[in-house]
Amino acid sequence: MSCLASVIRCRATAPTVLLDVSPVERLTFNSLTVLARKAMHLRSVCGQLLLTGPGPTLRKMVDRTGTGSLLPLFTDNTAALRALAEDGRTWCRVDLSAVPDTLFTEPPLQ
Repeated sequence: MSCLASVIRCRATAPTVLLDVSPVERLTFNSLTVLARKAMHLRSVCGQLLLTGPGPTLRKMVDRTGTGSLLPLFTDNTAALRALAEDGRTWCRVDLSAVPDTLFTEPPLQ
């Protein structure tokens, strides 16, 4: 999550973020709150956070909490990219796992 926050804070060139949540079996309410806050931050700069590959448990949690409009769910990356193309948005893939950790360090506390 801190890496995602750093990318948003550094004014990522493509403020729409696809987050693959397929490996996530369970998500705490606190984690969902963090995702919702990041989604709100992205919306404030005309972006959005799209969750791809959610399992049934995560789908149910998003449905029950009413956060579906803030955290759109897509079956996979292809479906999310198709939705972006329909909106006329351009996109560029950035693999954060390939980026050295020092690139997205947290700013010093003041």
